Amino acid sequence: MMPTTQIERTLSESDLDLLVGSSVENVFYSAKMYSVATAGLGEAAFSLWSADAGGPYLVMPAREMSSLFDMGADPEGVYPYGATNIYTGDSLSELDEDILELQESGSFDDPIDALATAIDELADGDRIAVEQQGFDPASYAQLEDALEGYDIEEATEYFYDLRKVKSDEEIRRLRRSAEITESAMEEAMETLEPGMTERELANEWRTRVSEKGGKPIDGFLTVGFGSRTAYTHPLPGDREIQEGDLVRWDGGCRYGQYCSDIGRTFAFRSAEDDDKRKYEALYAGLEASLSEFGDGVDTGTVFESGVDAVRSSGVDEFSEFEPFHLGHGIGVEIYDPPTIVTDAGTLESGMVMCVEPPYNELGSGGFLIEDEVVVTDDGYEKLTDAPDTLPIVE
Repeated sequence: MMPTTQIERTLSESDLDLLVGSSVENVFYSAKMYSVATAGLGEAAFSLWSADAGGPYLVMPAREMSSLFDMGADPEGVYPYGATNIYTGDSLSELDEDILELQESGSFDDPIDALATAIDELADGDRIAVEQQGFDPASYAQLEDALEGYDIEEATEYFYDLRKVKSDEEIRRLRRSAEITESAMEEAMETLEPGMTERELANEWRTRVSEKGGKPIDGFLTVGFGSRTAYTHPLPGDREIQEGDLVRWDGGCRYGQYCSDIGRTFAFRSAEDDDKRKYEALYAGLEASLSEFGDGVDTGTVFESGVDAVRSSGVDEFSEFEPFHLGHGIGVEIYDPPTIVTDAGTLESGMVMCVEPPYNELGSGGFLIEDEVVVTDDGYEKLTDAPDTLPIVE
């Protein structure tokens, strides 16, 4: 998903000979490769970009070659490792032939041998950056031993910088991911009735996400009723909805491997005036933060504007409002840089950001209003649109 010119520029400006990705997210981002074995079973895969030979190149399990075609990946070269345990029949399709050709192109015994060979062949110099996240300590030590004489540095920050500003295709996927999450929440809320549990409501959302072509992110959905809305991340449980309860959502899905993350707060059948005031004060904070958006704006300016708006709202509990942050970037991971806090850098046109002023009060309840937006030259474009007053679900 990364524009070729962007990584070539990074290699040149950083005086790097080679950039290596190892996490599931960065291998997909830089080489469009994703497979069940690497994403779900913990098998290693690596992407490589060379200042001299271009890219991407891939180190991956030999038995996962079909995933390249499933994903539409088109690497410059592949370094397979491990056995395939796949037998060949008499009637092979054209795709079968292509997969077989890749499998038989030569396989290494283990991924580190394959990666070390790839680095030796592709690096025209000795300065390389390797993301460490996809290694266990023993494997990384094995790689260091195999690459004696190379100047190796950690690559994570390079990938974070590359991923900050999104391409048109990335924004298209992020937009659809956000649309799926938002509409699924709204439709799930229409099913809410007395006696329904948090878990049942969460399952209504998951069903709708899948029907719309999204993939719920494992472990990333919180639903809380009543006083449980005060918990930062309430896991959907057996608490039954009651009239007057707040309902707090936080979660997202993946679409084309790109994440969404939105937050919503509703009231069931009736709402206290105090809850309405708190919601509107937090929404004012959201709008104040967004009013500062634009290319080159400091994240601290965005943060301070949102915090000031909430503190000056007239809600007594908010006079010392002090959140950890007011949002974050989003992309192939739920959290991409930058974070909306002081001293976290500047916004750039093409970033996709989640903006969220939260409030949690144990014994009472909590609120979350979180929207996704694209940063533009002089403002923003909303991908989702939270209500400006506390919505009451009948």
